[in-house]
Amino acid sequence: MATEGPNLIPVVTLLAAAVLAVPLFKRLALGAVLGYLAAGVLIGPSGLQLIADPETILHTAELGVVMFLFIVGLEMRPSHLWQMRRQIFGLGSLQVLVAMVLLAPVGVMFGLGWAQAWVVGTGFVLTSTAIVMQMLQDRHQMGSPAGQRVVSILLLEDLLIVPLLALVAFIAPGGETSTWLDRAQSIAIALGATAVLVAVGRWLLNPLFVVLSGTRSREVMTAAALLVVLGAALWMDLGGLSAAMGAFLAGVMLAESSFRHQLEADVEPFKGLLLGLFFLAVGMSMDLAIIAANWQEVIISVLAYMVLKSAAIYGVARLARANHDEALERMVLMAQGGEFAFVLYAAAVTAGILDARINSVYTAVIILSMVLTPILLLVHGRWVARCKSRDINEERPMDTEMDHSPVIIAGFGRFGQVVGRLLMSNGIVSTIMDNDAVHIESMRQFGFKVYYGDATRLDLLHAAGAQHARTLIVAVDDRDAAKTIVEIARHSFPHLTVLARAYDVPHYYELRKAGAHVIQREVYESSLRLGRHALETLGFGAYEAKEMADAFRRTNQKQVDDFAQLREQVQPKEYARVIRESREELERQLREETRRGRSPYGWQAAELRARDDQP
Repeated sequence: MATEGPNLIPVVTLLAAAVLAVPLFKRLALGAVLGYLAAGVLIGPSGLQLIADPETILHTAELGVVMFLFIVGLEMRPSHLWQMRRQIFGLGSLQVLVAMVLLAPVGVMFGLGWAQAWVVGTGFVLTSTAIVMQMLQDRHQMGSPAGQRVVSILLLEDLLIVPLLALVAFIAPGGETSTWLDRAQSIAIALGATAVLVAVGRWLLNPLFVVLSGTRSREVMTAAALLVVLGAALWMDLGGLSAAMGAFLAGVMLAESSFRHQLEADVEPFKGLLLGLFFLAVGMSMDLAIIAANWQEVIISVLAYMVLKSAAIYGVARLARANHDEALERMVLMAQGGEFAFVLYAAAVTAGILDARINSVYTAVIILSMVLTPILLLVHGRWVARCKSRDINEERPMDTEMDHSPVIIAGFGRFGQVVGRLLMSNGIVSTIMDNDAVHIESMRQFGFKVYYGDATRLDLLHAAGAQHARTLIVAVDDRDAAKTIVEIARHSFPHLTVLARAYDVPHYYELRKAGAHVIQREVYESSLRLGRHALETLGFGAYEAKEMADAFRRTNQKQVDDFAQLREQVQPKEYARVIRESREELERQLREETRRGRSPYGWQAAELRARDDQP
């Protein structure tokens, strides 16, 4: 008789939704966060109804936010946090106060009382820590000055959850009966919990990890890392503070520990999985029926709250002397409501300030704003890129008069610079072209004379003197542009020797077909050189390692050239099979050469012989 096992359907559903949606949305350049949110809407009660209880999942998934803030705390040493105190309490407080003043009247427009309107508006003031932190991390801005200012504001908003909950209790019907002694006691408990956590982190955690590291048990260290994160979160939660803030403080206390990197590596997998689950749960929590029944109120509220909050963020940023671009980006990044609004609204329902309908409607408003944030960031990024490109093109036309020289370099990025500098160091002057005006200006600061020109245009190649030059070096990083330049040069200037940079082997074949005389794969030689150093660290002599690298280069280049025609004649699967067999043959030949030489490891030579003798 079969026993009933665990119900794995919800788990499999969540994992499948994430695995399918996130790669698709990343391919569409929409980002992982939006992929999770869309997948959550699809499988939730408002979609296919594959998950019936998103609330439970949301409570569990909030641990992802907790772990995320722990890792953020690991990156912030106490001294650095102290340096940010003015940004946290100055910039953060100013933004929150201005946003509260602007957002509170919106609810009154829909017939809410002032207490209700204040709660609803204040909930929207609290930005989504999970979304903003994830976006900063994805955009590699966490450590930038602008990113640090955003983090400062988020930290202040997380700290505010305690006094805001106290205010909700005070303005609730009958809340006036709460004495000042009760409120002072709550504040004292919160401060005491913080002090205990700081003391434990400062004097006990590092010695604890020293003792545990002596066991040389990876699973024990992982368990200890999780214990620290969840224990700190639980302690602060019991003290009436934010669990996420507790994890953050624990991370800060361990930021100068020698175990910091190991702790980050242990927590990272759990953080990533639970944070993705959090975004899935937020998407599942969106009740499309409520949005449909109150669509006018929901849409107007979302627009009003986001516009007014954006105005507050931008105005405060400019007042704090941020430039226009930074203020605009901060505005788009933080214009949504956050997960702490759910906590505030739930407390207001319990206190009798909000009823079930108001809670459902404005919870939907918060979630919808969170869903819109990745889309707005995507639109903002493309709009900024287009404006910059248009401004540059309008301000500066392409150069049509250039000095002529025997060598033309098309593209002066990291690859073209090395080639150009080698030529310059040997007294050879080159005509250098690039189509990125900003990059050109930065290069001119270092003494390089670079012309603004698109080498895919025949008239600009003429302007660069291609009709008189001897060599054209195609170093652009755009695959299609490189092929076009080679084709134009071979057709219009057949006397030119064309040297081209290839991204990979398929691009090598394209450039070869286009007629390039010499083609160099961009990372090929540097990879071989690093391989030589790897052989030397394993005991091979410098000369022997060089000979082995040269043998690999000769054999590999011959195979690439031999397969140029085969690639166009056979099916992809057959081509892959031939390439695989060729790679195995190349490795066998190189092992044979190693075996004939002197290997520093006797066991290595024996292993190679045994492997070759196998059928």
